Amino acid sequence: MPHESPGLPPHELLRALRDEAGLPLARLVPVGAGESGAAFWVTDGAGTVSLLKIMMAPGRTALDDLRELDATVRRLRGRGYPAAPLTALGRTARFAYWVQQRLPGRPLDLRPGLPDTARLTALLPELLRLNDAQAGLCTGEGSSWPALLTSTLTYGADGYCLHSTLRARPDTADLLQVVRETGASCGPAIPSGSDFVHYDFTPANLLTDGATITGVIDINAPVLAGDRAFDVAALLFYVYDHDGLGAALGARLLELAGRQAAQAYLAHMVLRQVDWSVRHHPAAAATRRHLRLARLIITDITGGTASLIRGL
Repeated sequence: MPHESPGLPPHELLRALRDEAGLPLARLVPVGAGESGAAFWVTDGAGTVSLLKIMMAPGRTALDDLRELDATVRRLRGRGYPAAPLTALGRTARFAYWVQQRLPGRPLDLRPGLPDTARLTALLPELLRLNDAQAGLCTGEGSSWPALLTSTLTYGADGYCLHSTLRARPDTADLLQVVRETGASCGPAIPSGSDFVHYDFTPANLLTDGATITGVIDINAPVLAGDRAFDVAALLFYVYDHDGLGAALGARLLELAGRQAAQAYLAHMVLRQVDWSVRHHPAAAATRRHLRLARLIITDITGGTASLIRGL
């Protein structure tokens, strides 16, 4: 789920972090990879570069969310899951913040929107092991998880999964219709659970040194408890047209989630990625690819050839 921009120029944000939060920062630069404007590379006086994230919810609840994020990251790392440790967290009068260690490696995509399928294939057993490490990790059951996913499919969400984006385009309006129908028919099959859900387990958020996964990044607050199978579906979306990866991830998704929940998770990914891509990058080659992947998935959901996910 995207976080809000702090709405401050970088120099004012840096001053607030120094004066109000007491962070010894020498430099702050927007990450620039996403559109939320809430992530920054920060450098301290010793020259150490870390990742800073901002959440525009400065109350006590936000601080509790960050403490739970810190505890969750520690539990993940205890299971061999390479999440970035938090080195600082807190709040000012205007925003909550957390600082994470910068992890080594490069993302598992060749360029934005184009996954490195060769490396993904080689690292697939490790990726599935990491997904298994998410099982039962959260302290409470994610009873709100089914409602969250179903509401995105049937109504949309705040700042992402916007139905209006798909409704406004003649080439995506039919996709939205299937997404909404899937929410109504498959939403009741979405299980609650106590798994940790990354929610954006994509090639761009998986780092590698070529031999192993060195980092799983973009783990945010509030922590989501629910069904880890969703993260398999998130990764599957981006390789849906790759016979080997599509078949392997599809089989694992069906094994974990069952047919109806799998359809709901993939429909959510169609909605989320198509909305984001056509709103922010309408002319990009990656957007054309995302539209093609979305149509393949929607065809399978509606009973087409199901060439990659048998039984979907």
